[in-house]
Amino acid sequence: MISAYSVDENPSADLWESFLSTFSEGNLEHSFDYGEVAKAAFPHTRTARIAITEDGRLVGIVQGTYSRYFGFGMDLGVMRGPLVDPRNGKSLQLVEYILKALGEYAKKNRIIHARILVPEKWQLQKVFHKLGYASTNKLNEYVVNLENGIDTLWKNIAHNKRRNISKALKEGVQIVQSRNHEDLLTFYSLLEAAKERGGFSTYPLSWFEAVWKILKPEELSKVFLSRWKGKSVSGVFVAVHGKTVYALAAGSISEGWKVRPNDIMHWKIMEWACQSGYSKYHMGLVSEPPPSEGSNAWGIWRWKKEWNGNLEGIIIFDKVLAPRYKLVLQTKKLIERSYSSFRH
Repeated sequence: MISAYSVDENPSADLWESFLSTFSEGNLEHSFDYGEVAKAAFPHTRTARIAITEDGRLVGIVQGTYSRYFGFGMDLGVMRGPLVDPRNGKSLQLVEYILKALGEYAKKNRIIHARILVPEKWQLQKVFHKLGYASTNKLNEYVVNLENGIDTLWKNIAHNKRRNISKALKEGVQIVQSRNHEDLLTFYSLLEAAKERGGFSTYPLSWFEAVWKILKPEELSKVFLSRWKGKSVSGVFVAVHGKTVYALAAGSISEGWKVRPNDIMHWKIMEWACQSGYSKYHMGLVSEPPPSEGSNAWGIWRWKKEWNGNLEGIIIFDKVLAPRYKLVLQTKKLIERSYSSFRH
């Protein structure tokens, strides 16, 4: 351990966000408000925040959430962390220190398991492996660069994408951006339709309600809807942090697909983002290499690739922090699966 470092497990929101502001791209999942969203949306959820200071100056943070049952913390999830001051010349040493501090926090709170998702480009594999984490999987995020402006973006996207956007305009598809709660509910109904059709899981309405309420000012979260013949046929829920716009979820109904509402909707979001000074549009996860042709995942992969964005790798690190209590975690997951089967 390095004696000059100290740990703060209850940092203020102002201190936390002042540190995050030094990272120009943004990191929504590590924002103070995002931790508050998790607590507001899920009654059993706790937020772990650890700030590391050196000689009184904040140099590193990590934020994660976990559910608490039977007096135990279950899965501690961390996304895009730990974060360290890029000016610090001992960044790998500092990341190790933060992870050890997180381990001490987990021990005090009887947290059984940790899963940390880290951008591959940070090159932190050796630190995680040294501390007993196993790299269990890799995901890819799809990010469109907006820095060169909307005209350059239009030229870069696939010809098929430009043709679909033009078709939507010709067919009279209209795009609405909204902070109206009724439109939030409309978006969620579209998401539920997509979920039922595609068989994927998503956050409950309570989570979107919490984002809607907590992320302030109002520009930081909103709904975009595609409307055709007076009816909402697709929607996207977006949130903003730093210079990045995040498409947190999207849904649609099939009756509007022939007029390409999803293409025009995402294009109008990027147009708005460029005009507002944002530099990246984060479109969520995508498979690479592509899944089997003809599958639902393959269709999503092909659709996203036409935006000519970048694949950014995410490595998943797992560690059982309290092996003696592993049975508690397994029992809780078994109960959840049984309850889900009963409901359906």
